[in-house]
Amino acid sequence: MQNKKSLAGLLLLRKIVAIFFDFFLNIYLFRLTNGNFNFILLYAAVNAILGCVYGFFLMKGINSKNANFIFKLSYVCEIVGILMLLLLKENLLSAVWIFAAISRFAKSSFYAVYETTLISSTKKDSLSSYVAGAAILENIIALPAPAIMGFLIDDVSYSIVFVIILIDALISIFIVSRMNFKVINDNFSILGYWKKASRKKRIRQAYLVMFLKRLSGDDGVLSQLLPILLFLTLGTEFSAGSYDSLFSVIYIIMLEIVRIFNKKGAKKRFYVPLALFCLISAITMVSSPSVATVLLFYFAMKTGGHLNGAETASMIYAIGKKEKLSSYTREHQFTWNIFLTLGHLAGIGIAFVVYNNFYNKDIFAAIIVVLMIFFVLHSALLQKIEVTLKNK
Repeated sequence: MQNKKSLAGLLLLRKIVAIFFDFFLNIYLFRLTNGNFNFILLYAAVNAILGCVYGFFLMKGINSKNANFIFKLSYVCEIVGILMLLLLKENLLSAVWIFAAISRFAKSSFYAVYETTLISSTKKDSLSSYVAGAAILENIIALPAPAIMGFLIDDVSYSIVFVIILIDALISIFIVSRMNFKVINDNFSILGYWKKASRKKRIRQAYLVMFLKRLSGDDGVLSQLLPILLFLTLGTEFSAGSYDSLFSVIYIIMLEIVRIFNKKGAKKRFYVPLALFCLISAITMVSSPSVATVLLFYFAMKTGGHLNGAETASMIYAIGKKEKLSSYTREHQFTWNIFLTLGHLAGIGIAFVVYNNFYNKDIFAAIIVVLMIFFVLHSALLQKIEVTLKNK
């Protein structure tokens, strides 16, 4: 229980840093490259591949003796990455791949310990409630952050935001230095795990859900496209950040509804309707491009799309215990990250082909509709697994 509380507290602090890296960094790189979306896709692909490579070595090497060191190292690397932003500024492109390698390792090593600790210290029936509760706290704490960051970028510079996230990271590493996280198993037998897992239909379905999630969800190629799309539509970082903050209010309400569902043990039948809402809003945006339709689609993904993604994370955390594979926690974690990486690369590949062969705003926007069709498939399969997880 203490691990869960400590992790939740760190997530609140890390949310500030994550908002910049997940939202404003894409806009920043887009500006530095004079609107070269191919570079954005290349940067995303390199990040995805690095994440998979780091994941293998982290899962293979992490154990009860070095987990705490790896967790602290993640923050050291995060601070180094922020210092590179602060010192290089407009010259970041001269060392962008070093920056990518360091910042990606920071994220991978953080979640290597975070997810392993979380799965080990939480019962399967409480994971969704924990994830929803932590997400509520994250979004409440960070609710004004996108708008504030956008305002500071527009009225001062990116540098002031770099300083803010650096201070946040320094506070976090001070807290981390007083913690001690351990994983529960020292062995890493990926081939042995795959042999067992491949015989379980529900596990295979869960990994397919992860592939579809990263292919079509807001943490895949859309995570690169949506901030830039919003920025180009609204014109400034402040406007883009303000709408991101505004839509977070609705998302918090939806997360609280999920917590109520979990407390009552009710089956959650909203995955497919939310995905259909995302699909319909995407079709509306493509058929009638305007500020209003772009905002409608962003709202759909920020709320319904993001909620389905959070519930997918809860499912993949819980299913290993449901299938009695707890002794393979790290193998399970590494495998689902492989499928996430493959989904991300598939989405990047689709966007690259369309962007370079059909350089037309309307045709390029149509790729979002294709991704949303996959998102509906993702949500339907997630719904199916959710029902089976509720069955004792």
